[in-house]
Amino acid sequence: MSVSERSPTAFPTVRRKLLRWFKKNQRDYPWRRTGNWFHLLMAEMMLRRTRADQVAPVYEDFCGRFSTPVDAHRCPPRKLEQILEPLGLKWRSRQMRETFAYLKDTFARRAPGPGDDLEAIPGVGPYSSAMLRNRLFGEAVATVDSNVARFICRLSGREFHAESRRNKEVIALANRFVKSKHSQDLNLAVLDLSALVCKPGRPLCGECPVAKECDYGRQHTVT
Repeated sequence: MSVSERSPTAFPTVRRKLLRWFKKNQRDYPWRRTGNWFHLLMAEMMLRRTRADQVAPVYEDFCGRFSTPVDAHRCPPRKLEQILEPLGLKWRSRQMRETFAYLKDTFARRAPGPGDDLEAIPGVGPYSSAMLRNRLFGEAVATVDSNVARFICRLSGREFHAESRRNKEVIALANRFVKSKHSQDLNLAVLDLSALVCKPGRPLCGECPVAKECDYGRQHTVT
């Protein structure tokens, strides 16, 4: 049975198959192995509009220098620019300094908690907030970017477009999909499948573990 936006009855099967695929094919990045909330947030800010493989060495260099936002706030602006220079996008260091200042004043003595408004942090939007809530607090919420929205739209037979990641129904469907005790792995699995298989231009439906349950995959897979 395929998944549809009205009746996601195949979700348990898709979850099981996707997690099995993820166990064998997951990508290994340093920010996936940390429980440091500050480093998780910094990884997300570095990853915007930048490839993960490009971010990894910069992230490790940054984390080796700064353990807390207080440490990072002490870094001279020019030095921070030099550390982030391999990533390009000069606005990033300016935005990070605003983030450091807010975090220093708000979370110098404690880590963020479930009751905190994470979107009040400069540079944190719905995606980053969901990622932190999922990773830090174990909340079963979906981290919906364009890649995840594309997967959900294809899976459910929706038309995907640039603003689908902001569509309330797509976000709601993604949240229903990851609502399980494996929500953290499911979020990462969807990201990895979107990057490696469910690609924007030419998805590799013949290699997809959930093609039989996917509306798009059923139409584009030769059996």
